[in-house]
Amino acid sequence: MPTLKPLQRAPLLHQSVQEALKQYVVQNGFKAGDPLPSETELARQLGVSRTSVREAVKALETIGILESRRGSGVYVGSFSFDPLVEALPYGLMPDSGAIAELLDVRCTLEVALVERAIARRSPEQLAALRENLERFRARAEAGGPLDAEDREFHQLLAMNLGNRVLSGLIDVFWRSYHEATRHIDLVNTAPLDTYLDHVAVFDAFASGDVEATKATLDRHYDGIRSLLDRQRGGRAGADESTAA
Repeated sequence: MPTLKPLQRAPLLHQSVQEALKQYVVQNGFKAGDPLPSETELARQLGVSRTSVREAVKALETIGILESRRGSGVYVGSFSFDPLVEALPYGLMPDSGAIAELLDVRCTLEVALVERAIARRSPEQLAALRENLERFRARAEAGGPLDAEDREFHQLLAMNLGNRVLSGLIDVFWRSYHEATRHIDLVNTAPLDTYLDHVAVFDAFASGDVEATKATLDRHYDGIRSLLDRQRGGRAGADESTAA
């Protein structure tokens, strides 16, 4: 006997409204800040309730596609990686192995861009990196947190790439990694070593040596991986002690 194919479950109404609103924005070529019709008008055109439209708008706000302004209406949102940065670390928090995988993605992306970044380096960029390293050294010698200096250093390496998405992705992976590691008690016990890693990257980058820059970046990331490995080993030992 012929068999029937299983029916696919119809999407929830507010999900259908979300898709309709996204298509509406794309098909009309709207840009960030452009207004959409009122929720009442959107509901009328879609043939749904205002509640369904409101739920869809709220969902699209969380990913930065739309923006609802009190007393003003609904607008197309500005492009931002912030929703990804806010969500990604929480999926990684309990799993240092997943955080290590995120680090690998960041390393792969940054190393792959070295040749292009070196070709486009500028005196202004190198001066900014030197200033960054001076602050980096002072903070490392004082034993303070290095997050701000580290983030700026990697942003400066990518500043002349001329690709907003690539630069944004590098920063996304940096921010996501550092936010996730806040939840696994990852402590940098050798801040001066971290500073010296960045000095080595800078020296190779400033000299225009592509392979040396890649190698110093790899060594820098290997140091971070070692921290993660020690953290995982320590947690495993603690779990065994608790079980015993």
